[in-house]
Amino acid sequence: MLLLSATPFEIAPTVAWLRDRAIREEGNVLVFARTSVEVCFTGVGLPATAFALGRRLGSGPVVGPMVQAGVGGALDPTLALGEVVRITSERFADLGAEDPAGHHLRLSDIGLPPGPPFDGEEVLRLPPGYARLPFRECAGYSVNRVSGNDQSISVLRRRLPEAQVESMEGAAFFYACLSAGLEPVQLRAISNYVEARNRANWRMGEAIGALNAALQQMLLPFTQA
Repeated sequence: MLLLSATPFEIAPTVAWLRDRAIREEGNVLVFARTSVEVCFTGVGLPATAFALGRRLGSGPVVGPMVQAGVGGALDPTLALGEVVRITSERFADLGAEDPAGHHLRLSDIGLPPGPPFDGEEVLRLPPGYARLPFRECAGYSVNRVSGNDQSISVLRRRLPEAQVESMEGAAFFYACLSAGLEPVQLRAISNYVEARNRANWRMGEAIGALNAALQQMLLPFTQA
């Protein structure tokens, strides 16, 4: 299993929990009776995630699930702060071009359709028959610049009405996994709403606590003899 996070602090409680339960450690790999968990911190953002995954997947096969865990912002107001969700689709929200009126143009609009693993709407989706988990399923989207302005957020809502959860890494993770024929498992805990930037409204501690509790619940069967 490969367990990824953009930063160490997002999954630090789970890494400590895994270390307590592991038979032994081999570098960044925690060995258990029936499996092993390889921990990878990719760095923040789409380029860092793409590089880290390309380097890792190019070095040899991954045995078991591919899991990405982190916090995210909720564009969907029905999501609760601290809620843990599973992302079942992703898109690169700002990939494309801009017309003279400031409207976003997709790759397909400028004659550069991306092809698989994207679908016809330039969305990355889990394959049919994917493993179900006990978390609300949400549509993710990834950005290079976190949304924090009312006007740009309003434009985003109109352009991507199905979008629910914002991150800076998820689409790169989905793209790498699906391109390699692997099923991506992306868990996001909601730390804030996508709104005019105001860190006083964020619930980072609550989100990280919920994320790690959910992650440990999911990983428990893999750590048992």
